[in-house]
Amino acid sequence: MPEKYEFDAEICEVKDRGGAYIVFPWDIRKEFGAGRVRVSVLFDGIAYDGSIVNMGVKDASGNTCYIIGILKSIRKELGKANGDVVHVVVRRR
Repeated sequence: MPEKYEFDAEICEVKDRGGAYIVFPWDIRKEFGAGRVRVSVLFDGIAYDGSIVNMGVKDASGNTCYIIGILKSIRKELGKANGDVVHVVVRRR
């Protein structure tokens, strides 16, 4: 398991809910041996503590996607919205 996971991800807004998330591009069960993992995240350098979870999101092939929520306040500070790309650094906490 790497010390950190670093990648670029598209912000996906949840219609009619006000929330948003990014997809963590690894299978957390294979990477961490768990279905929910507490993590520290940097979104374009802005710190956030949260979890990688399965919320029923599927990719185009129907595979399970693990996601990390991105707060509205962080999106506002970044000036980013649905479809914008953010640089993500994830560490297990």
